[in-house]
Amino acid sequence: MKKYILVGVDDTPEAQIALRWAVDAAEQRELPVRVVRAYLADLKRWPAVSMAGYVPPPMPLGTLQHELDEAVQYARDRLGYDGASGWLADEDPARALLIEADGAEMVVVGSRSPNKMAAAFLGSVATALAAKAPCPVVVVRGERRAGTIVVGTDGSPDSEDAVAFAFEEAARTGEPLRVVYCWQPQAEHAASIGSTEALLKNWLAESLEPYRRKFPTVLARAAVLAGRASAQLNKMSADASLVVVGSRGRGGVTGLLLGSVSQSLLHHADSPVAIVRRPKES
Repeated sequence: MKKYILVGVDDTPEAQIALRWAVDAAEQRELPVRVVRAYLADLKRWPAVSMAGYVPPPMPLGTLQHELDEAVQYARDRLGYDGASGWLADEDPARALLIEADGAEMVVVGSRSPNKMAAAFLGSVATALAAKAPCPVVVVRGERRAGTIVVGTDGSPDSEDAVAFAFEEAARTGEPLRVVYCWQPQAEHAASIGSTEALLKNWLAESLEPYRRKFPTVLARAAVLAGRASAQLNKMSADASLVVVGSRGRGGVTGLLLGSVSQSLLHHADSPVAIVRRPKES
């Protein structure tokens, strides 16, 4: 079965930006789009995200269906009638998207709602997807923009998948790529800092050689930076078109946790963030 780009929508402007991003990605890959508009008929299943708890006001099914139909029509206008389909799901958004993610090439959701309650709920959806989806998850922040694709690596299997994804994306879009390894030198080992950094630079250059051969058109630069990876990548996201990381770095618990770096980027990055999770068959 042909895969698709999966996107979750609701009634927020952020969701519309995510839809446009997903359709662009589908067009580049010559894939269809699958649009999911999820809602909860049983409001008791909504989480309490404030002291008093929060449940959304009920919305007529006709309105929800209209939102879904408009999103699907937007995708069909760009991709053709067979290029889009939709599902109005009586499920919480994370569960609905995870159900559909088995057939997806990528899952796309929006972020940064101006409503604090909605933003908190959205954060939980993005976190659940990034931790459990069997494919890359892109959390879109703002309209698509040109710029360098930044990918963080630490040598772990998840970060290797992230590097591969980033090279593929750079080859597809023609944008430059920056591969970053971050480390924290210790002051008490100052004498060996220079030699350690040189070893890291050599390792990083060697680890990228297979990707450079496979993607000769990609303009890729590598950097070893001192400091916390989350801080460095969040800073670099200000000018990036996309930041890519694995769902867990070294020490992550498979299937249960997101790494601290990916968690930080989900909440603080200034660009779209792609969380790449190693497929089960790997």
